[in-house]
Amino acid sequence: MSTHAESETHSDDTQTCEVHIVPVKVLVGVFIVLVALTVLTVEAAKFDVGRADVIVSMTIATIKASLVVFIFMHLWYDKPLNRIAFFFSIVFAAFFLCMILLDSHAYDDYVKGFQQDKASNAVMPAPAPAPETAPAQK
Repeated sequence: MSTHAESETHSDDTQTCEVHIVPVKVLVGVFIVLVALTVLTVEAAKFDVGRADVIVSMTIATIKASLVVFIFMHLWYDKPLNRIAFFFSIVFAAFFLCMILLDSHAYDDYVKGFQQDKASNAVMPAPAPAPETAPAQK
């Protein structure tokens, strides 16, 4: 037998866990929204909106990821500090993506030159085969 007496209240336990049950209606609703956003992603890919293509696709992807994290991974019911950490991780990722996109215009001249070289090579006819020479007679 153990000589250790346990407290029934466990008030000093730092590993407490709160159980929460998400209603099925909420889970099904989030699933339907995720399917709708997936359809919206496919339809948005069919339209060319210029420079906003990346912004549109990343916004839809961020909304979908946030729904999964908040509802299916139960972050919504967790401590507020975890929600703040998730929010700032999204903000930092967006900031770094913006920094990359700001620098992408520095290479426009190289891309245009590559496209012109590729187009001029496609227009030029293939080189004619070298004429065959007759074998030398002895």
